[in-house]
Amino acid sequence: MKHFMTSGLLSILFLVSGTVSADEPLVKKSTLQPNQQHVLLKFNLQPGDQYLFSSVMKQNIVQTLMGQQMTTIQQVTTDYVYAIQSVENGLTTINVTFSTIKMDMDIAGMQSVSFDSANPDAATSELKALSNLVGQSFLMQVDESGRVKKIEGLAEIIASVGGQQAEILKQSFGDSSMIQNMNQVTNIYPNKKVGRGDSWTKTFSGSIAGFLQSEATSAFSLSDIEGDLAILRTDGQMSFSKLEGPGGNPMLAGAEFNLNGTQTGTFEVDIKSGLPISAKLKQDITGNIDVQGMQIPTNIESDITITGKKL
Repeated sequence: MKHFMTSGLLSILFLVSGTVSADEPLVKKSTLQPNQQHVLLKFNLQPGDQYLFSSVMKQNIVQTLMGQQMTTIQQVTTDYVYAIQSVENGLTTINVTFSTIKMDMDIAGMQSVSFDSANPDAATSELKALSNLVGQSFLMQVDESGRVKKIEGLAEIIASVGGQQAEILKQSFGDSSMIQNMNQVTNIYPNKKVGRGDSWTKTFSGSIAGFLQSEATSAFSLSDIEGDLAILRTDGQMSFSKLEGPGGNPMLAGAEFNLNGTQTGTFEVDIKSGLPISAKLKQDITGNIDVQGMQIPTNIESDITITGKKL
């Protein structure tokens, strides 16, 4: 049972970080500084340019099962290269390449699993499937507000792996999960002129990894302008529940999810290009997972650092 619950949560861990999407934001103007400087913030990367986006996520997952507390600690590092293909009618088409994947996990002090794309042969068997992604590319379309509109080619990459390995990759790197991960980097802009103190809100509602329903609201504000950089603050609420209908991870069949949490943090954004130079986010998700009539209290604490740079 312990291994079952930890394996099931592996699918959650990659996706809880990406929770902003959908609506065109309504900007609320600050009344504190009527003569302040205003800047236009939008996704504005240019064709022909290349960027490296790196994400480091550190997580502590604490679960209580039959009176026994189990703690899983993991760190996941992912690097993506964005090659900007074109910008047409407000949509930016990007060729995204998996550059680096590294994962280390300690499961309740009883089992360790790891993967490093720099040395895939040394990976533990549970994570060897990740080697099929490194160096592979797919297309992504992003609008000027930063919302990921479409992903193409990723499903074909995963399907080509075949067998159970393809199912493992689909849970964490399928289209819906990948859209959420990418949205965390890009979907942060008001796509309007804003000044210090102005705020806007984005919402999301949809399925993740084929077995979770996610609802989230993220409030953003322009806290400062420092030279060419806009400093954004975010404060969000999120919830996760069971996705009704067929599909998903068969290991979690019949499981019920009741998880709620918060996300807070800051972004430093290049005003001209919209490039997120850095972001530091903190998440705290708590609740219960019910499996076969057994209620398992769960807490997931995440610290996420994202950096972007032009190559």
